[in-house]
Amino acid sequence: MIEMNQKFIEELLKSEVKTPDDLARAKRRFAKKYQIPCPSNTALLKTYHELVKNKSAEKIENLLRTRPIRSLSGIVNVSVLTKPYPCPNSCLYCPSQEGTPKSYLKNEPAVMRAILNKYDPYRQVKTRLKALADNGHPTDKIELRIIGGTWSYYPEKYQTWFIKRCFDACNDKGCPTSSRMSDILKSQKINEKARHRIVGLSIETRPDFINLGEIKRLRKLGATMVELGVQSIYDNVLKLNKRGHGVKETILATKLLKDAGFKVLYQMMPNLPGSSLKKDEKMFKELFRNPDFQPDLLKIYPCALLKEAPLFKW
Repeated sequence: MIEMNQKFIEELLKSEVKTPDDLARAKRRFAKKYQIPCPSNTALLKTYHELVKNKSAEKIENLLRTRPIRSLSGIVNVSVLTKPYPCPNSCLYCPSQEGTPKSYLKNEPAVMRAILNKYDPYRQVKTRLKALADNGHPTDKIELRIIGGTWSYYPEKYQTWFIKRCFDACNDKGCPTSSRMSDILKSQKINEKARHRIVGLSIETRPDFINLGEIKRLRKLGATMVELGVQSIYDNVLKLNKRGHGVKETILATKLLKDAGFKVLYQMMPNLPGSSLKKDEKMFKELFRNPDFQPDLLKIYPCALLKEAPLFKW
């Protein structure tokens, strides 16, 4: 099959193929002509890189790249999961599965990668970088997204070790493990000239965990964006869903983070018990009208009824 992939690449280089649709038709014609399965873009990319290691390959690489939107901005997202750990609250809608961080399910791609790598941050980053490169994406600029449980609730030593190992993976350094802040600062310095530079780092946490001390620590760890689990801006909805914080904590956290120069992302959950379509519509308008909120980015997770969540038996 490798020989056939090579033959296809050689024909492709001589052809007038210019668009993904042209490529798909060329692959079908080739497969029909030689009575073989249609070659995958990933396999073709691997063969192509071997053929033209020292030559410009942009013409074909852009065609063979799978899911080009992943790196269209010039930056690729690498999501890394923290290990399963207790959560400070038990929200009504939040699923809980053994062996996964709170609110995540085993059938999610990022979770499956984390389980495969035993939640080791170094291995997770390396695996993801290889997969992106194999599919034709540049990996010189990385947006590192740390997901899992409530980041601020994890032990500080674990946080430091986790981020250091992410930097080690991007620095191509299999360094001894460390949970000292001074070693993170060294890794950050090395990363400035590494093959895979981390140009953004985000964590997930709750509004009631944000204070000046936490902000200083996040800055030292290298975080540039904080994803806040806001869910709703109505106190009665938050209380009914056992969220454990109110709107005033969201407003304060937003102000502190913005004043410190962080990007702020709100995770919002319409369709919660106690809300309604009209109320949710009003909420999203208020988010951007009211200067107490106005996040830089927004993620919308409509409430779903999952059997792993307390809401299922409510």
